[in-house]
Amino acid sequence: MSTTLPKTYSDPDSEAAHVATYERKPRHPIRPVLPPGVRESEFNQAIQSFTSIVGKEAVFIDAALSDYIDPYDVNEADPTKRKVPSAAVCPKDVSELKSVLSIANTHRVPLWTFSRGKNLGYGGPAPRVNGSVALDLHRMDKILEVNDEFHYAVVEPGVTWSQLYEYCVANKKRVWPSTPSLGWGSVVGNTVDRGMGFGQNYAHHQCVTGMEILLPDGDLIRTGQWGISNSPNAFLSKFTYGPSVEGLFFQSNLGVVTKMSIWLTPQPQSYMCCNFGMPRFDDLEVMVDVFGEMKRNGTISSCVWFTSLIETLCISGRREDYWKGEGPVPDWRLEELRKETGYGHWYARWGLYGPKRIVEATFEEIKHVLKRRAPTGEITGKLYAANEVDGKGQDEGRLDAKTVPAEEGGMFVGIPTMWSLPLINWPIPRSKTDGKPAHGDYAPVIPSSGKMLLEWMKASKPICEANGVELMADFFMHERHVVLMNMFTWDQTDPVQKAKMNKLYHGLYGLAKERGYGMYRGHVNHMDLIADFNDFNNHAYNRFIEKIKDAIDPNGILSPGKQGIWPNRYRHLREVPEKKAKL
Repeated sequence: MSTTLPKTYSDPDSEAAHVATYERKPRHPIRPVLPPGVRESEFNQAIQSFTSIVGKEAVFIDAALSDYIDPYDVNEADPTKRKVPSAAVCPKDVSELKSVLSIANTHRVPLWTFSRGKNLGYGGPAPRVNGSVALDLHRMDKILEVNDEFHYAVVEPGVTWSQLYEYCVANKKRVWPSTPSLGWGSVVGNTVDRGMGFGQNYAHHQCVTGMEILLPDGDLIRTGQWGISNSPNAFLSKFTYGPSVEGLFFQSNLGVVTKMSIWLTPQPQSYMCCNFGMPRFDDLEVMVDVFGEMKRNGTISSCVWFTSLIETLCISGRREDYWKGEGPVPDWRLEELRKETGYGHWYARWGLYGPKRIVEATFEEIKHVLKRRAPTGEITGKLYAANEVDGKGQDEGRLDAKTVPAEEGGMFVGIPTMWSLPLINWPIPRSKTDGKPAHGDYAPVIPSSGKMLLEWMKASKPICEANGVELMADFFMHERHVVLMNMFTWDQTDPVQKAKMNKLYHGLYGLAKERGYGMYRGHVNHMDLIADFNDFNNHAYNRFIEKIKDAIDPNGILSPGKQGIWPNRYRHLREVPEKKAKL
């Protein structure tokens, strides 16, 4: 067993950011804790057995657990509420993982599964049940295939977006992976948590075909046509014979995803970086309606990412750079800043991809629509195109993503970066050298309606300001709905700010509850609260999933409480919202 953590990333920038985020010497040391219902002697036997399987360098206890807590936990000073593991184990392949599950079943030790633990803003790698053993899959990091005929990749859970991109470049693969805003996270972890990117295949979980899953009892299954030996359609088709089960393993505690395919974007002939901004807060309504229509009718096929003025400012500075007074930046000052900088109050950003003539024609159509529907806005588009033929003169040229400047390409052309991480420094004065930035999100799913989006912004803005933060909102537009991020940042060393962030979260929860807006993703501290939204027929959905959970995981070892799904053994730990009966 080790009390010293090894390097997690080979890339020095990612490793430095990881160490800075997770604080190897936390202000509030981790207190030893046992899994609930497990005697110390039984726990020690389990740890010894884990060590015999994965090696002492891959089992962590005590001080080495600093990488396995939520680095932004508002409850870190309260041992009765803080989420901490009892140990961590890191298998390197399916064989070791299967043995780890067997040991956990033998000793009835709960595990908390994750790929890279970069679930920042939602609890990081912290377990829902205190004392769970962190099951860290980052050592399972093989890229099994990247196919540039049919444009897909097959990866293990430890593979990061940066690794996948670098592999494609090194092996001259004619594909552009989608990527989220931070490249250090896991492809599998992001995808099974329904994360999103920025290119054409931005809805990652909708780009999955075959998956390999290890069930809690050690049985290994493959989904879809990958379950057929030597199937040429294993990673090409979502069709299956019989019920499709892939969805059971998204945001799930029913199994451990050990391999997964994901569709990639063919390397295009050309790419256009597009931006559209409008000056007034209320302009959001017309922007959402016009872009929503263009998403639904197929004019724009890629992600359309909306950001607010505050988010634009926080990327390039801190609050003190723009506002010297107390509290959040007031509206009158924001209007001054908008005029000084030339920024819009809202921005839509997207890319166009494909043959040059089609991209140019599509842009002309978008300009025509916006001029008629949103004439006070301003649109820009910059085209990057490869040569008409490649070096051999045999085929259409393909655009090298690296030739697009970072400010106009980056994640929109599949290049993973760490560009957005500094935005969480927004609330911390530069003079406070001992401050620690932190962030959270409240992420409701809202219809793609300008009226409803603007109403949400107007209702959530005073709740944010009452708790000391600006309305820092962005959202990802799908065809018929948007996934909205109400982001809030604070100084982790300030107990007053932490208390306000807790109040802010519950205030936004109340707004969403009134409007029937479910969540895209839930913080580990609030999973039961969000799961309670599924209230039809006395929470029939949750009861159905828990029937499956009890059947395939009778010992309740795998991520108990994840997404509010509890095995019978731990059901008494469910946090029931007020005026609700236990299921």
